[in-house]
Amino acid sequence: MIRPMIHLVVLLMLTPLAARAETCRFTGTTSYDGRLAVRTGAAQVDGLLTLDVTVEFAVHAWMTDYRYLGQEITTWSVGEGQGATLRSVAVNQRSLADGSIKRQQWDVFTRNGTRLEGYRVQAKSLADFRQRHPGFVAHWAPAGFGQPWLADFPRAGAERRPDLDLPAGDVQTPLAVAFYWSRFLPPGGGAVSLILPGFKRDKQVSLSFGPATLPGTHPIMPNEGWRRWSTPLRHPALDTRPASLATAWVSPDQHLLQLGFDVHTGWASGKTILHAEGC
Repeated sequence: MIRPMIHLVVLLMLTPLAARAETCRFTGTTSYDGRLAVRTGAAQVDGLLTLDVTVEFAVHAWMTDYRYLGQEITTWSVGEGQGATLRSVAVNQRSLADGSIKRQQWDVFTRNGTRLEGYRVQAKSLADFRQRHPGFVAHWAPAGFGQPWLADFPRAGAERRPDLDLPAGDVQTPLAVAFYWSRFLPPGGGAVSLILPGFKRDKQVSLSFGPATLPGTHPIMPNEGWRRWSTPLRHPALDTRPASLATAWVSPDQHLLQLGFDVHTGWASGKTILHAEGC
């Protein structure tokens, strides 16, 4: 289950702080000649771990240039023998077509007992944004994506959104699992309860990883001892046949080497493969 994985993570985090702060980069390709760039950051101070993952996706399809920009910032309480507990989630999502903004929203979820309570900032136009969220207008331009914004969120006039609330039990978030926690899965695999920030329904799914396999010689990852985990992706928005699949390759020193997705929905299918560029 997930607890052995978290306990292993905690042991690894008892090293000096300098060894626990890192920035990693990944690049990849998708179906339809799409391009992906991912930046991950992890830092721990005084028992609080912060994971910051940004995703930039660009593709030209149906005579249109599409861009998706996504960021997930999570904070976790960690302590010896106590595992890791999700304290807060912050998500910024932006989509553009031919350079024009189609959607931009900022969601923050803070723990209150058994819930992560949701707050949202969004508007349909810059004029509307200025009127509704004057203390946050500096973050409207997509060119500023990835710049710090959480410090300004309390002054943004965010809307309380009970319909976005999430369970706050033993749960994980999508990008934190994909780019960080997957590195520490035990050889036998495990189960992860995944919450989906921003969803109004079907907000929680279960992932079952492993057990790990040890493939033969790989042209990109020749090191002995690396492992591969995979999990089917099940959600009402995805087809059951063919099944969607996520796969992670992890090095002997627990660095994410490669990440792959094969996703099928009722209206489209696509594949993605990401390679680590370095940490």
